[in-house]
Amino acid sequence: MPPFLNRSLRVVLPRFRHLVLWFNAFELRYFEQSLFHDFGVECPTLLTGAVPKRKAEYFAGRLAARRALQFLGCKTLALPIGEHRLPQWPSGYRGSISHTRALAVSAVCHQEHYQAVGIDTEIVFTADQCTRLTSAIVSEAEWNDVIRGGCTLAHPQLVTLIFSAKEALYKALFPHTLLFQNFSAARLTWICEKTAQFQIELTCEWSGGYRTGSHFTGWFRFFDHTVVTVIADGPPPAH
Repeated sequence: MPPFLNRSLRVVLPRFRHLVLWFNAFELRYFEQSLFHDFGVECPTLLTGAVPKRKAEYFAGRLAARRALQFLGCKTLALPIGEHRLPQWPSGYRGSISHTRALAVSAVCHQEHYQAVGIDTEIVFTADQCTRLTSAIVSEAEWNDVIRGGCTLAHPQLVTLIFSAKEALYKALFPHTLLFQNFSAARLTWICEKTAQFQIELTCEWSGGYRTGSHFTGWFRFFDHTVVTVIADGPPPAH
């Protein structure tokens, strides 16, 4: 049988040099339950009755995180599901996991390097999805600011990138704020295609010391019809 994983690699980001990114591209149709045992990844009881797609995505995501932890020299590789259904990272480490139906990604670091880490991956929206979702994801003023900044991405790519960037931000900050925010709680201020970076700022007060106007720089990359976004930030502002 062809392998479930068709690519498994580390991605280096010069901007986030202390962050280890691991990407696992996989073929859902080749998933088998035995992969959990073969690769030493625990299958939680929560997934006992789950469909193969859910198990495959979970396995690929946890394996990406496991390989990133191994690269950093971590000896404790178990990643149980913790509070709020977040991965319970080994002591001294923090990270984030995301997946689509064919790609699982993880960003991991030693906790002294970054206080907040978030990664997200999305399949580029269809034209119909853009029609239905754009107004909920991005305001007209935010859109115009990004376009005026020189962004030339096609409409579906740009909408998906903005969505994914906000998801990465929310995933980075949630462990510190424990807040579920809507898409108007942050706005992209610029996107630079040449450096594959973006800046995003908070539009309202969050908890955990994150204030209105706090801004974060992130990274993005498109792979075929998929985008990956990453945010890693230092300690939050003092209370």
